Amino acid sequence: AQTLNLVNPESEKGPEVPVKVLNCDAITQVKEKLLDAAYKNVPYSLRPRASDLDLAEWRPGRMARVILQDEDLTTKIENDWKRCNTLAHYQILDGSAVALVPKQLPTCHLAHLSLTRSLPSRY
Repeated sequence: AQTLNLVNPESEKGPEVPVKVLNCDAITQVKEKLLDAAYKNVPYSLRPRASDLDLAEWRPGRMARVILQDEDLTTKIENDWKRCNTLAHYQILDGSAVALVPKQLPTCHLAHLSLTRSLPSRY
């Protein structure tokens, strides 16, 4: 087991929330554990959904942050099976600072969305 420190990306000086995770946890599992810790007194129905958020390794003082995902260009494929990315895959160390940030749509999705909105409806 290891501990990640959840930071609030809007207020880096705010308190960090320590959260116990496993090195073998998939990224979505980590997001769920972080949400449970951050919103422990909030009804589940009022919490943000893990699928609407990205997990970012947070490096204070730097604009660059690494977005961690279950599947990306670094995902390992073995015998036609995709292996979910884990904390171990990204080499996230015990005590690392992470943040939950609004999901960023890749540019190709944005182009597709604007294209479909501009097409006339057939119905």
